Amino acid sequence: MNFRFTEEQEMFRQSLRDLLEKEFAPIVDERDRKGPLTREEAIEVMKKLKRVGVGLDPESIEDLLDPVLFGIIAEEIGRVWPSLLPLLGMGAIPAIFVPAASEEVRSRLLPRLERGEFIGCFAETEPEAGCDTSNLATTARLEGDYYIVNGTKSWISNATIADTAFVGVKDAATGNHTFLLVEKEITPFEATESPKMGWKASPTGEMFFDECKVPRENELSVLLEKAFASGTMKLPAGFLKLLTSMTPVTAMLTIPRAGMGLASVGIAQAAFEASVKYARERVQFGRPIGKFQLIQEMLYEMNVLIETARLLGYKAMSLIVEGDPEARKYSAMAKIYGGEAAIRVTNLAIQIHGGMGISEEMPLERYYRDARMMTIPDGTSEIMKLITGYSILGKGFSAYN
Repeated sequence: MNFRFTEEQEMFRQSLRDLLEKEFAPIVDERDRKGPLTREEAIEVMKKLKRVGVGLDPESIEDLLDPVLFGIIAEEIGRVWPSLLPLLGMGAIPAIFVPAASEEVRSRLLPRLERGEFIGCFAETEPEAGCDTSNLATTARLEGDYYIVNGTKSWISNATIADTAFVGVKDAATGNHTFLLVEKEITPFEATESPKMGWKASPTGEMFFDECKVPRENELSVLLEKAFASGTMKLPAGFLKLLTSMTPVTAMLTIPRAGMGLASVGIAQAAFEASVKYARERVQFGRPIGKFQLIQEMLYEMNVLIETARLLGYKAMSLIVEGDPEARKYSAMAKIYGGEAAIRVTNLAIQIHGGMGISEEMPLERYYRDARMMTIPDGTSEIMKLITGYSILGKGFSAYN
């Protein structure tokens, strides 16, 4: 097996790393302490990323939808500033449906996508239905050509700055679970900030829908039917195969979950690099601490965890490229292992740094807080284990019922 990036992938990775090191690494610690990015700051971030072809516009989003390239993006952004990743990962979900929307919707959103001024969110989680998405309380009542949406969403990335949301709802008539493309400008909704321990610069909040009127043509099945008929949704062949072999939502979550695993690798890599540097430079008892056996053991454990998580993450991405149904299981495992590995690695990094590890003068405490976030969003580690168990045992072994 070839475990190396192609020349083109490596060039992409290096150009993205150079941009992140130049534009964001110098400001990340100070800016992260100030809390969530404003919409204006988020748009500025998106425009900077677009310089290296990373964006949500119809042309750039093809890279985001390439599983391996998305993995590279997730890992490199995770290494520098994980708070930026939801702008792309969550924003991509509504963005991919814009070309399949009505002409009226496209006329409003496509120019915004082209300018890098589109901020989207994926609104599924609810106060009483966290991982239990089969039991949504947010309803959509069909009245003529419009759905009327009522409900509350919680812990939604980009909620307070998004202009477009992809909202999970329960059809009031059928009880079926579906999604609606909701434009805030046309269908106003409210959102409030939810403070959290990590990803401090990523806006996260609750969303409130009160008799919100959404065109019927913005419903998921209508959008998919139109997209496939017109060929407007440019998805990789393997991902299209997954869309036909499992539910659309399950297929859509394979890339973000594997991406979370690789973003965790990025956080852990940053902590590891800082620890190697410190172990070489910090002198105690007359010699660099890197000469102490226990420090070397910690570095060994950190390195093995990172490399294993990285291989598992890109294995999941390669299965998505192939359209292999095993992608669901591997993306869940990659998310679990990557998140847990990042927590362990950043914990060891703090220990190696001693007093400096718990100081806000160093980024170690931020690495740890950001790593601790990785085992919760997009499905907790426990839910990912149940998905893995079901994938192993097969039909009839769901732990949910």
